[in-house]
Amino acid sequence: MNLDSKVQLELRGISKSYVRDRKTFPVLDGVSIRVHEGEFVTLIGPSGSGKSTLFRLIGGVEVPDEGQVSIGGRVVTGMRGLISYMPQQASLFPWMNARDNIVSALEIAGVSRQEARTTTQEWLRRIGLDSVGNEYPRVLSGGMQQRVSFLRALLMPRDVMCLDEPFAALDALTRTDMQKWLLQLWETQRRSVLFVTHSIEEALTLSDRIYVLSPAPAQVMREITVPFERPRRADVWTEPAFTALKQEIMALLEQG
Repeated sequence: MNLDSKVQLELRGISKSYVRDRKTFPVLDGVSIRVHEGEFVTLIGPSGSGKSTLFRLIGGVEVPDEGQVSIGGRVVTGMRGLISYMPQQASLFPWMNARDNIVSALEIAGVSRQEARTTTQEWLRRIGLDSVGNEYPRVLSGGMQQRVSFLRALLMPRDVMCLDEPFAALDALTRTDMQKWLLQLWETQRRSVLFVTHSIEEALTLSDRIYVLSPAPAQVMREITVPFERPRRADVWTEPAFTALKQEIMALLEQG
């Protein structure tokens, strides 16, 4: 990854607290991160370290107490509709089939209905899901639902994708399969991605860089550049550097 490339997403000095029962609970404390053009960056930290809060701030659903959010070099703090987002659960509309779930999202993003339908059909065919385009979410497996959800996020005309633990609810074999599939699909477009996970192995398998967060109020404990070449090998976990980085991140999380 060329870190001289354009910065697509920047969080600068982000702090956020919540008030409950008249008590203040700080969640984020001066967090600064960057995602460059075509870069895959992962946030990893303990539960409650504010990772999902960061996504709400990036998406403009909430505003920080301090700091600012920039996308494409423009300050967009508190502005909505500028990112594509994939949550932990597929969150597909149960009354729409797989195809229409994608088409409707693209239409909301401003894509014409005809273009949305053409693009959706092309990509469903490309990823081998054209046979289930007319099926409703309830009859799809968890992995298929996540594929449809990811495709919906990928096709939205946004420069930044935020993926919030999208594979957490899947079994181990399906999760591994989805990681490989995600990397293959991401390689075709190289969108700027900010990814959240609790899995160190997943972070090392997918990422160009990793930000390790402390417990709340979260700060960046370490920024780690992942040294493995792309396209990423399926057996990258066998490399000694993979084990060394895993141990380094585990030690950071334990001391945090």
